[in-house]
Amino acid sequence: MEESLLPSGSSRRRDSKEETKSSVLGRRVVAITAGNKYQKAAAMVDQAEDGMGLPLEVLEQSNFEQAAKWYFWFIGLDLLWSLDMAVLLLLNFFEVPLWCKEEFPDPCGNREKFYLGGLPYLTRTQSLILELVSWIVLAVYTLYPITFTGNKLFWKSRLDNVKVILLVLLAADTIFNAFYVAPWGPIENIPFRLAPYIRVIIVAMSIRGLRDCMRTLMGIIPDFLNIAALLLLFLLFSSWLAYVLFEDTAQGKTVFTSYGTTLYQMSILFTTANNPDVWMPAYQVSRYTCVFFILYILFGVYFITNLVLAVVYDSFKGQLAKNMVEMDNKRQQGLNVAFGILDEQSKGYLEIGQCAQLFKELNTYRTLPQIADEDMQDIFYALDDSGDFKINKEEFADLCSAISLKFEKSEEPAYIEHFPTIYNSKFFQELKQFVRSKHFEYIIMGMLLANLVTVIIETTLDIQNSSSQYIWQDVELALGWLYVVEMVLKVVAYGFHNYWRSDQNRFDFVITVTVVVVETLTFILPSSQSNNEEIRYLLIARLLRLTRLLVLVKQYKVLVSTFFKLIPSVMPYLGVTFCSMCLFCIFGNQVFGGLVYAGNPKLPGSEIAINDYMVNNFNDFPSGMVTLFNILVLGNWQVWMDGYAQLTGKWWTVFYFWGFYVLGVLFLFNLVAAFVLEAFFAEIELYSSQDSPGNEDLDGQVAMNGNVQTLMNHILSSELEKTRSMQNP
Repeated sequence: MEESLLPSGSSRRRDSKEETKSSVLGRRVVAITAGNKYQKAAAMVDQAEDGMGLPLEVLEQSNFEQAAKWYFWFIGLDLLWSLDMAVLLLLNFFEVPLWCKEEFPDPCGNREKFYLGGLPYLTRTQSLILELVSWIVLAVYTLYPITFTGNKLFWKSRLDNVKVILLVLLAADTIFNAFYVAPWGPIENIPFRLAPYIRVIIVAMSIRGLRDCMRTLMGIIPDFLNIAALLLLFLLFSSWLAYVLFEDTAQGKTVFTSYGTTLYQMSILFTTANNPDVWMPAYQVSRYTCVFFILYILFGVYFITNLVLAVVYDSFKGQLAKNMVEMDNKRQQGLNVAFGILDEQSKGYLEIGQCAQLFKELNTYRTLPQIADEDMQDIFYALDDSGDFKINKEEFADLCSAISLKFEKSEEPAYIEHFPTIYNSKFFQELKQFVRSKHFEYIIMGMLLANLVTVIIETTLDIQNSSSQYIWQDVELALGWLYVVEMVLKVVAYGFHNYWRSDQNRFDFVITVTVVVVETLTFILPSSQSNNEEIRYLLIARLLRLTRLLVLVKQYKVLVSTFFKLIPSVMPYLGVTFCSMCLFCIFGNQVFGGLVYAGNPKLPGSEIAINDYMVNNFNDFPSGMVTLFNILVLGNWQVWMDGYAQLTGKWWTVFYFWGFYVLGVLFLFNLVAAFVLEAFFAEIELYSSQDSPGNEDLDGQVAMNGNVQTLMNHILSSELEKTRSMQNP
């Protein structure tokens, strides 16, 4: 490339033919497989900084160029793999529960009688066909890496071995199910299946973020078990003390009838779910008894619970630091590969000409400014810490770190650049400059303010059932199409890929398209009661679009910035929580399915019937997921625990609900909450550093640009230092 890519907001003027050739060669696929050594090295540097790409073991093979082609073909099928993972996960929602034995269209009987969810069921044959097709795709996905890693590396990988084992188990379970579904099959009843569990586990292991998250959480388990043992001792001792103190009182005769019952009730009281009901008999007799229960709740809820959270979160930060150090080590290995590509003669250093050429090729991936030869010489001398006029591996790593931190990812060429006459015209260049300018943003902000006034007036008139609201609906429709114009202008000016990189743009795109399409259909179609209801829902969607106004206030800007930064970091942990809910829900469907139904003689008088929670059950997968969500947020969760203990008559059912409470609430949910809190405080510090004298340029700018890595380094600074000191004593 003759000219460098300038920072975002500036234009790039290049010859279209050379730009097309350069952009193609600049992509990793072509650069690694067909580029020169500088293009390959630049691609390796960018891959090392992104942390995703060819496995390092493949890069060290002599045939890595051919392996790279297989790998990029594998990546090219990512949409197919993603669809297959979605099918594996969604099958659980639409499969007929195992307890249902009737024929279609009502395989579980009357939906109202069994309080089933609203999702339709696939027929058993349809489910089997989907299982077979998804298994075939999964088999290709699981075994395809052999083409670019080779047999030796593939079977050496523990992860790949586990995937193959799960694939075989899934095949065996699917075949077993086929004998059940087939009319001529010898199997008439299946009370249990492995496939639903395996599907969830395979999805969790195949998504990198979920897999890394599970590895992090597995490292926390020893510390969690230690503090959980302390919690158990606290519950055992407190329950024994309560049993002894209230043995001959009304409390002991009605509630604490045995030590086991006392332990059960005191454990629930630890979660405050049955407070104050459980100690009302004692309190009605003597008001002084409240002292015992108040001290128990204060010590348990405000000390023990927070102690558990503190220990687990401290261990969590330590595991995150270890993972980040491992990622940094892998990054260093990738940079070593890039260094080795440039250092063909194994001198152990690079010269100034090689660094200058690498800088030019890195322009394909990073928005580096164009550097004159004399300036490149100054930069070279500045990076040459050893003063020997050579760049060694350590200095090369420092160079790449500076590039990754200081310069943004390069923009992808816009589609309109394929039409050089239009792209290079004066009108288009001025239009692009205007769309990228602050003036354009000010106009959009003005539209948002006008939209806010319109929504307020329209909502008020809608509540009053005034006919004048239709005039404001037309105004809102016009504003909606103005947002479409804004969206189109940005897509044209930036290119769709660059536009879609921004979380704010994706959010605006979804809201704008949804609102405008529904508004237009409502405007075209004859008015009806349903259309009036749709208008009310649209008012809510329009308010979501107005959240862009929050960035005008600095304090709110911190909130919005933290929110978007935390989405990539928190989503894997929410994903693990979701997968845990799926596994518990599958077990709940297989054990508790079909127990809650109108006419069950055990249901009247049970806690579920008393609280009118019949629709929250485990009769099918959607209903079970809703029930587990209610338990996750501790919404009277003991009702389901007591209710299903009464319906099954089995004492061990309480361990199912307690297991989900410990894993979902004490371990995962509180962990995410603590991480969000600390991330917010770290973000506040980064923004504060922007205002402090002399620091306006680095931390603040990084915080504004949404650098998640910097935020994580800030949160884990002490843990990272400790981990690195342990690895390099």
